[in-house]
Amino acid sequence: MSLSSRALLALAALSSLSLAKEVGYFDSSSCADPKGFVTCYENADTTYSNCVNNNCAGGSESCYNSCGGSTSCMNEQCPGLGIDCINACECERSALQIDCAGQSCWNQVYSCEYQATTLDYLSFCLNPDRDGLPYWPTPDDAPDSCSCNTGQIEQKLYLITNQMDTCSNNQTNIGQVMTDVDAINEYAQTCLCCSFSAIISAYDQTPELKVPFFLPFYEWFAGLLNPGHWEDCGPYLEDYDCAGDLGFGRADAGGITKFYSPGNLPTNGTKSLYNLDGVVSTPVSGDVLTWTFASSLVHTVTVSSADATATGAKASGGSDATATGTATSTATGTTAESDVKPGVGSSLRVPSWTTAGIVGILVLSTI
Repeated sequence: MSLSSRALLALAALSSLSLAKEVGYFDSSSCADPKGFVTCYENADTTYSNCVNNNCAGGSESCYNSCGGSTSCMNEQCPGLGIDCINACECERSALQIDCAGQSCWNQVYSCEYQATTLDYLSFCLNPDRDGLPYWPTPDDAPDSCSCNTGQIEQKLYLITNQMDTCSNNQTNIGQVMTDVDAINEYAQTCLCCSFSAIISAYDQTPELKVPFFLPFYEWFAGLLNPGHWEDCGPYLEDYDCAGDLGFGRADAGGITKFYSPGNLPTNGTKSLYNLDGVVSTPVSGDVLTWTFASSLVHTVTVSSADATATGAKASGGSDATATGTATSTATGTTAESDVKPGVGSSLRVPSWTTAGIVGILVLSTI
């Protein structure tokens, strides 16, 4: 599921127009080190191109060039490449793009653009170290931060999906050991329905915004939920306690307390994503950024132009945007084209781990 384009940040002064260039999700002219940011992204694209052409089975430069590096195009036109291999290369590029932001666009690391970049990394990489990601999720009241904290939503989705798997594999947690096939199937469907309902609640934490920010609300939910027979979930949600008996109310399972049914979905908002007021005036990480790509792979990034005059973004992109960020920046511990389009408006794409969990439960329900 690709991400759609939204309006980028407002252009800076007329004297900076010559530097304006869309780079990934960012307007490079808004970065502390615009030229360094562009160069860093170009290097990341070169790494991706070499990875696909040198490592993926059946790879060829002609296929890569004809598709402009688009993952979906290469997978369709050159199936020998292997989507898993391509995604692994996308994972590497996404990690390098996080490095680029920390190095040259450190004044934008709380923005919608950075959140979208990090979501790409989480979508393409298998078993990423979420705790090791820099600036993720965005701390509350951070300056120049996105109007929707998609990092917090993604964390909830991850926990909900883990609980979906736990629920389907644990058929004794409602006080009975099930051996009847029909009962097992009913329980598996209930786990699926509770997880879908919990996902809707996770997205609804910012009710004034469009969800998922690029598709009509019901169209998106229909595309995700209907393969799991969401339209039939009403009785299951009425008969079972999703929060208590099935565990979705626990903090380590997403902490969901409100569960929607097919006939009672929340009303969608009207605003698109935008960045709040505020300025990140000094590098949040200090002069050196260190973050963990995997348990044994640490990225160390030297921040460039740490003495640059950073500019913040005015609230934009969301209708009737009036919220402002007032917190100050503090240290926290922690040219190929892809299918992802540049722009402020990111969506929480359905990660591969979510799809895998859903498929697993659907298989269980058919035995």
